[in-house]
Amino acid sequence: MKFGGRQALNISIGTTPQGHKSNTRRSTRLSRQIPVVITSLDPAHNFAGNYETLVVNAHGCGVIVREQLEKEMPMTVELVANGRIKKARVVLVRPLTEGVSWLLGLEFEHPAADFWEIENPPADWRT
Repeated sequence: MKFGGRQALNISIGTTPQGHKSNTRRSTRLSRQIPVVITSLDPAHNFAGNYETLVVNAHGCGVIVREQLEKEMPMTVELVANGRIKKARVVLVRPLTEGVSWLLGLEFEHPAADFWEIENPPADWRT
């Protein structure tokens, strides 16, 4: 599907707590472009960069990056606005443009309904 000459992304990032794919979300996704700094915690992989989220929820976020990363890689997500940091891991790596950009799904170590500072978040964010 295309919108205005750009391909629309079907963002399907989440998994169930047992790691099996499911159509049931643990928390509602919101489309929000929030500036973040994403940094690898893997000493063997020096990766850090400034990005904007595509979607956020109480369990993590989706971002587009210009480097292919490994699933399960430990990361931090830092909010540029206030410096708050959450530990996360890569749960999805989906190529968007071959060799150029990837959609990452990042899952927080622990859900955090208040991390994104969303006014009136969905009821299912309260974990």
